[in-house]
Amino acid sequence: MIWFNNRLIVLLFGLLLLVGNGVVPAAGQAEHGVAGGGKKPAAPAMHHRAPKRLSLSNGEGAEITLWKPDLSKRALEPKMGVITLPPTGVDNYHAIVVEKNWGNSVDAIVRYEYLFGKPSGESPVKLLAAQKTPLEIVPDPLPREHHRYYARAEVAFVVRYKDQLLADQQVELRTGNGSSLRGVSDDQGRVVFRIPDDFPNIVPGDRDRRTADLSFHTTYETAGIRYDTTLSAEYRVSPEHWQSKPWGIAVAGVGFLFGGLITRRAARGKKGVWK
Repeated sequence: MIWFNNRLIVLLFGLLLLVGNGVVPAAGQAEHGVAGGGKKPAAPAMHHRAPKRLSLSNGEGAEITLWKPDLSKRALEPKMGVITLPPTGVDNYHAIVVEKNWGNSVDAIVRYEYLFGKPSGESPVKLLAAQKTPLEIVPDPLPREHHRYYARAEVAFVVRYKDQLLADQQVELRTGNGSSLRGVSDDQGRVVFRIPDDFPNIVPGDRDRRTADLSFHTTYETAGIRYDTTLSAEYRVSPEHWQSKPWGIAVAGVGFLFGGLITRRAARGKKGVWK
């Protein structure tokens, strides 16, 4: 959950939150709750992608805009506090921007979501570089397609006001599991965090698909106007809890060795000699 001075809040809702990846389970499949944070779905035998939806509370008067990869925009209207992201027909990251102008202050939420469709032919860098709201926390870079933010991972962001990089800017990280970290941007406006490994009830060796809310917040004041902005995202349990790096390296080494033996034997075989 992301709060703006107790006024605005946005979070993943409905099917996206329930299953964590926007996949609707096949009929008759149960969803298994996991105590202490997130839900752990059963793997569906048959599935289709459901629309991504956002829940917005206390957002009366806020402007909600969907940015496409080519920087074209579409205004969105919540229905009963729920924003459904319409299909855009193109594949790549999109930005959802919620902005509320209070006169002497401006609150904003930015969230990047990967939507599927035909190849957009655009780089996510174009969307990141565009000014979507005056004060932004910009991923540096965004996770690649099919990748996510994970606990234990190091992530970097750039803080900017319009076209100005903000040095010595305080940024706060918060997780849906209750962790909080603070960082300060360097002279290039860049700040780096390591996402807390704070999912409860981890079972070593057991693949865990839980997700939780992740937010990065900063405040900047200029010309008598206070800007509050939050980058909203989600993160997942670190795969390191069920993937053994030393064992993986050993298996890879055996694979390379076996591949080398096969290659050498094949070369000899071509000469009519097998040993």
